[in-house]
Amino acid sequence: MSVCAVSFKECWTDGSQWLTDGGFALQMGVVASIFGEMDLLVTKVEARSGGIPLPAAAKVIPIRRPWGHDTIRKLSVVALLPYYVSVMSRYVRKSAVVHVPLPGDLPFLAMWLAVATGKPLIARYGSSWPATSQTTMMNRVTKASMRLLAGGRNVMLVTGVDDVDLPRGLRGIFSTALSSGELEQIRPDLNRGLSDPPKFIYAGRLAGEKGVSVLIEAFALLDGRPILVIAGDGAERASLVRIAHSRGCAGRIRFMGQLNRGELSKELGECDICIHPSLTESFSKAWLDAFAHGLPVITSNVGAAAAAIGSDGTRGWLAQPGDPKRLATVINGVLDAPVCWPALRQRCREYAEAHTLDQWRDRIANVCAEQWG
Repeated sequence: MSVCAVSFKECWTDGSQWLTDGGFALQMGVVASIFGEMDLLVTKVEARSGGIPLPAAAKVIPIRRPWGHDTIRKLSVVALLPYYVSVMSRYVRKSAVVHVPLPGDLPFLAMWLAVATGKPLIARYGSSWPATSQTTMMNRVTKASMRLLAGGRNVMLVTGVDDVDLPRGLRGIFSTALSSGELEQIRPDLNRGLSDPPKFIYAGRLAGEKGVSVLIEAFALLDGRPILVIAGDGAERASLVRIAHSRGCAGRIRFMGQLNRGELSKELGECDICIHPSLTESFSKAWLDAFAHGLPVITSNVGAAAAAIGSDGTRGWLAQPGDPKRLATVINGVLDAPVCWPALRQRCREYAEAHTLDQWRDRIANVCAEQWG
């Protein structure tokens, strides 16, 4: 049984294999394992350092990357529409199932092609379902389309929201890039307290909606104690480096660039607390990577953060998105509070053990089996 997956995810080749960043490759490997074969349509970009290989079970079909950003990008998709429809239709028609990670213009187009050709569809919305300051008109159109199409052959999954909080026909799911095998290899010291000085880590893309500039502004307001490790890369990196220098805190911030899974695990194992100041989020895979290493998370109260973190001190702490002063206050409060770190780290680890790629795969497979009979 074959699945056609269409994403706007940027991927590149080193001549011997296709690579990308983040947890996308691991999740596509799991989806491919459910169905056996996969045609994976992704946008091709220039080669970069690092990266995670796309799954060997997938036949990668590179498609043209739309030009520019925002409105210009949307216009370029319209200009290239005959090309995109032609390429996508070829693989949609020959597949048994179509999978589209949403939101995104190219997977949105593939979703409607799947419906038009009568193919069983798995559409998975991975951004914040509740509206945030970053919600776009395209996000609203995508969510309205999912509500309209839900049911029958169309499996509609929403990341970070429980079934009871969703419109009829939509189903909730978490997000993860953590396999049970990888989890077994991670053996953190859960009995430790804080380092001296305390070490924080941010892991993720360096993009505006991730709020990393807010994090640097907050660190500039702290005293000289904490150290911040920034693991990840993206278009905002140069400007973030400039902000760190202009705010006088560059000496306490290390930019690590894009890390593979092993390198990221090493950094997480040497840090005390993960910090994730996104302006919008659904269910961040970075939370689970941190939890697996016994790291509590300070994160913005967006998306599924409250459910994943629990009340303050359960598996971390919540902060207002986009406010450096309030984030600095939360960080200072954590560093000064009497915390039983071993118990906190154990709660984090247990949560990660219940949210692996194996459980994620089973959730998708069970919903599909239930809906498709």
